[in-house]
Parts: sequence; structure tokens; C-alpha cells
Amino acid sequence: MARRPIHSSWWDAAAWARGAAAVRFVARALALGALALALVQPAGAGASARDAGAVKARMLCDFARFVRWPDASFERTGGQLVFTVIGHDAVTEALAGATASSINGHPVSVRTARRVEDTAGGQVIYIAASEFAKAPEVLRRAAGSPVLTVADRAGFVEHGGMVDFDDAPDHERFEINQARAEKAGLKISARLLAVARVVDEAP
Repeated sequence: MARRPIHSSWWDAAAWARGAAAVRFVARALALGALALALVQPAGAGASARDAGAVKARMLCDFARFVRWPDASFERTGGQLVFTVIGHDAVTEALAGATASSINGHPVSVRTARRVEDTAGGQVIYIAASEFAKAPEVLRRAAGSPVLTVADRAGFVEHGGMVDFDDAPDHERFEINQARAEKAGLKISARLLAVARVVDEAP
């Protein structure tokens, strides 16, 4: 008589959990791979500002995928992940199209703030290069809040910001002030830090 296979509910649950974890790992690895590719892929002499803006918009979304905010941050936005943009450039133009329907389970919302005082309430603030003069006031208002501050200007992280784009001749790079982000209550994935230039200036 053939033996009936022995089934273990515990084994099945454990195997399912391992499989689910593997799927999540692969999905995050693919997202990180896309980010790394965007960083090292040459822009080319004929690349337009619109093309560069689309790359940076995708990078902004990838930043959000590898940053963890306190739960209370999403309670204030009804569960949404809110990008607040100041100024208008190729990045802000492309951001709405580059955002997925959700990031890490949170619906994505992109809003434009015409005044600095309208920047409160979201999880990410992006400052266009044309509006960089407003950065000190934006940072003053965001101080102590769990908000990822990003600017399209090299050196932003050395003057109070958390992330900036550092345009190189052949590709896009970015800088992160990890200590400042963590002081604000944000947790940045080691996978994101691995492809960034980490600036260690004190918060």
C-alpha cells in the first residue's frame, strides 16, 4: 500500500512565509537595480532637460520606496504618500506621470505649493532649482518633522537638506545626509545608501 504523504500545516505556513519574503526581496532588488541603472546610464550629449527630469522623477519615487516614515505621518494624510513640489521644472512636470498608483501600499499624491507655508503635511518636499532661494525657509518650517527634503541643487545636504541631485557630466548622482534624516524620524534602507554618496555633516 502506498504511503500517504504527511502534510504539516506548520511547514506549509513556514514555506509560504519564506516564499513571500523571497518575492518581496526580488521586487525590492529589481527596484534598486532600476535606480542604480538610472544613476550610471550615460545621459548622452543630445539628452534633453525633459529626459533628465523624467529620470530624476523616477528616482524620487525610488527614494520613497526605500525610506520608512513613522506611522503617524500617514495618519495625517489619510494613508497617502504625498509629494509636495515647489517650483516648476522638468522634474515636477514628469513626477505625476512617474509616480505609481501606490508606493509600499500607500496611494501616491503629488501637489504643488505656490507658497512655502503651504508645504506642510506631506512626506516628501522637492525644491526645483529655480526656487532654491526658498530652501532655507522650507527647511525652517520642516524642522523636526518626518519629511524627506530633496532639492535639485548640489550641496543642499550640506546646508540643512536630506537629499540632493548632484549632476555629473555623464550621469545623475545623488547625495544623502543619513544622520539628518534619522534625526527627523526617517529610516533609510541600506540598499538606497549603497548607491548614494552619504554626506556626514552633522544635522
